[in-house]
Amino acid sequence: MKYLSDAAIQWAIDRLRKRSHPFLGITFLACKSAGLPVGSTARVRLDRVTREHLDRHHRLAPQSDYYFQPFGGKKAWAGPKYPSKGLQSFNTGKFGRAFRHPGGTQEWGFVENYVDEIADVGRYALDIQAISVWVLKDRKWSDRDTLATVIDCFLESYRITKYERNNLFSMDGFGMADESVNGGASHRGIFDERPPDLRGIAFRYGAPPDNKVDKKRSRLLGLDLSDVGPSERLRMDLGERLTLIAGDNGLGKSFILDVVWWAITGNWLGRPAMPFDVLRNVHRDAVPTIGFSIGMDEARGVTTKGCFDRHTHSWVVNNERPRLSSLCIFVRVDGSFAVADEMRARFGNGNRSGIGYFTRAEVWDGKPGEIEGMVRDWIAWQLSPDRETFSKLEKVLACLSPEDLGCIKPGDPARLPGDPRQIPTIVHPYGTVPVVFSSAGVQSILLLTYMMTWVWHEHKIAARQLGEEPFGRMTIILDEVEAHLHPRWQRTVLPALMGIGDLLQKDIAVQVVASTHSPMVLASMETMFSHGSDVLYHLVLKDKAVVLEDMEFQKYGDVSAWLMSSVFGLRHARSREAEEAIEAAKKAQLASIGDKLEVENISNRLKHALAGDDPFWPRWIFFAEERGVSL
Repeated sequence: MKYLSDAAIQWAIDRLRKRSHPFLGITFLACKSAGLPVGSTARVRLDRVTREHLDRHHRLAPQSDYYFQPFGGKKAWAGPKYPSKGLQSFNTGKFGRAFRHPGGTQEWGFVENYVDEIADVGRYALDIQAISVWVLKDRKWSDRDTLATVIDCFLESYRITKYERNNLFSMDGFGMADESVNGGASHRGIFDERPPDLRGIAFRYGAPPDNKVDKKRSRLLGLDLSDVGPSERLRMDLGERLTLIAGDNGLGKSFILDVVWWAITGNWLGRPAMPFDVLRNVHRDAVPTIGFSIGMDEARGVTTKGCFDRHTHSWVVNNERPRLSSLCIFVRVDGSFAVADEMRARFGNGNRSGIGYFTRAEVWDGKPGEIEGMVRDWIAWQLSPDRETFSKLEKVLACLSPEDLGCIKPGDPARLPGDPRQIPTIVHPYGTVPVVFSSAGVQSILLLTYMMTWVWHEHKIAARQLGEEPFGRMTIILDEVEAHLHPRWQRTVLPALMGIGDLLQKDIAVQVVASTHSPMVLASMETMFSHGSDVLYHLVLKDKAVVLEDMEFQKYGDVSAWLMSSVFGLRHARSREAEEAIEAAKKAQLASIGDKLEVENISNRLKHALAGDDPFWPRWIFFAEERGVSL
């Protein structure tokens, strides 16, 4: 079973928008479907017939009263009164001579030469391939079906006569020799294994006027990438609360997070995403695209598409980019941070985007005009008469504290020789330590704590100065959650971050998008993962192509079981040498090898690689002793 592809449907829409008329694409087809008589009349409510046709084929936004209209014109959406107003004016006016319609009655029929009358009005013609794809866009097809089958099905469904086809339809665009869409839809074919995202396709041309995005509650819903990144096509729905991405190095986890940042903020961190064919200096007709959807849920989201401009090497968004009323923090694997606050952007200060990028050193010591840095802000908050912000820092730090060190608490400020500043300190079980002497892992958590607190602190100031309420949503993007952290910390940091919103202010919704290589991180979610609000993806290489798999989250309990799960794919939770020795032993057992020398050789490899109490030993010892090898 297969479906018409998104690319083919979008090609059909683009084609119909260029040179077609809604009378042919809607009224004519509706009349043909209803069996309107020729040369006589029948009692027909033409506005009802056209409305039924529109409801069947053009209602692509279930929550909207508007119809998606691909036939000519600049507006992609027609209002609820379109059947009785807009179309009716064409039916009785411009194309009125094609009908028998006694005035003041509901009697309608075609005149005998209706085809000539329609064809004479502006010489309009429908592309037979485009209209076939459009009308049958939600139909299922067998593996044997081709584009020619789709066209034949359209002609049969609407009882299109040979004379109608020759005079009202054209045969332009991509060819029918095979299933490739040579005219521009997609080099991958007009069919796809997945049903098309009809609503997403329609929203690429703009949202219907009655589609209102609640900026206070909206979030990033999903991504749809074509011809960019390591995968030829990548589509993913983001979890309302958590999206976890696992996979081997080099398959695109960090790339996906960069795209998430761009979708939310409209800015790239560093170089923009570059299609592989551009990097390889290979010309292709397909236009690389990045689609993303923002809204409260899939039924009320606004889909926007960015296209790669090969002349400027930039990404151009065709319609107005929906903005999120959400703070966004990107924690990068090198220790740097990027933050975005749409509210702070209104103040300007040379940064109209409201985006700041800070290296690890700048987060620590400050960046003039943008951030004071942890050392100065920590002390300022700690010594301030109003300790609200410092209290939040203490709560966040306690939440993120590792179980082996216990709850990390701020100590009294200290002066260090040769440094004019007062330096924050933290209280360890073994004593008070200035933060500059903390371990790399502790410093990472301190900086993360500070940035979470700082972003909220600055946002509240901006909201107060603008006389508005603070945002109710925070998006946290984490590249390699486990970086620099001990395994004990790895199994607590993600659950802690997901609950951090309540520590800053009540009812802040937090959406986390994170990549990981750590089985400890995945194990930490076993009691928290919700199939209703969280998703797990796995990037894997299959037949030299990168594939994004939507994984079913399972509880494995033991971390070694996670290592041997399909997420990580290890055959054994042991060293590589141990894995190779065990596999050699298993092969020998399956083959019932009796050669004593070979069994001794395998036994020596096992002794070198396995612990004395490894559970594999009993199985091998019995086999070896049967062949005269004593262990």
